[in-house]
Amino acid sequence: MILNLRSEWLKLRTVRVHFVLLILAVAFPVTVTVLVAIFGDDAETVQNHELAELISGTSVISVMLFSAVAAISLTSEFAHGTIRPTYAATPNRVRVMIAKLLVNSVVAAVLSLALVAICWVAGAAILESRDAEISLTMEDGSIGALGGLVVLAVILAWFAFGIGLIVRNSPATVSILLLWPLVAEGLIAVVFSLLGADGLFKWLPYQNCLAALAANPDADTLGRPGAWLWFGGISAALVVVGLAANLKRDA
Repeated sequence: MILNLRSEWLKLRTVRVHFVLLILAVAFPVTVTVLVAIFGDDAETVQNHELAELISGTSVISVMLFSAVAAISLTSEFAHGTIRPTYAATPNRVRVMIAKLLVNSVVAAVLSLALVAICWVAGAAILESRDAEISLTMEDGSIGALGGLVVLAVILAWFAFGIGLIVRNSPATVSILLLWPLVAEGLIAVVFSLLGADGLFKWLPYQNCLAALAANPDADTLGRPGAWLWFGGISAALVVVGLAANLKRDA
C-alpha cells in the first residue's frame, strides 16, 4: 500500500495542470482577504467571526478547485490509458483507487488547512494594525466556520472521486462538479418551492455544507456536523458505487 501511495503522490505532483490549479486555489482567497483587510471600511469594528466568514466564503472557490484536481488526476488516467500499467503492476484495482483517494484527500485537507492559516494570520495582522481586536475562539463560531472549510475540502474530494469513477471523463466530471452547486441544486430548490415543500431545502447536501461555513449556521439547515455527515455519506456512497463499477469495466 505504501508503494501505491508513493506512486499516486508522484503522479499528482508531477502533472503541470494540477500544480497550476492548486496555486490559483491558494492565491485567490489570500489575495481577497488581504485586500479586504487593507481597504475595508471600519476595520476597527471587524469581529472574529466576520473575518472567519470572509475566509471561508472566498475559499469555497479553492475547495472546488481542489476537487477538480482530484477529478482530473483520476479521469485523465482513463483518458490517456496510463491506468493500465498501474493495474498491471497492482492487479488489485480497489487498492489502487483507495491509494489515489487517500492522496487526494490528504492534499485537499493539508492545503485547505494551510490556506485557512495563511488567510487568518495575514488578515488578523492587517486588521490589528488598523486597531481591530482579533482572536480565534470557539465561542463565536469562528473555529467552526474555518474548520468546516477543511471538512468540505475532503468531502468534495470524495464527491469528485466518486463522480470521476462513474463517468471516467474529465470534462464531464468537472462540469458536474461545477454545475451541481451552481445550477442543479438551485433548480431542485425551485421545484421544492413550487411544490410547497420548503422543508426539503435542508436536504440539499452542497447548500447545507455551504451554510455550515457560517459562524452560526441558520436553524433551518442541518448545521454542523449534520451537513458534513449528510454530504459525506452521499460522497462516500458515490465512491463505493464507482469502485464497484470500476471492477466490472475495462481499463
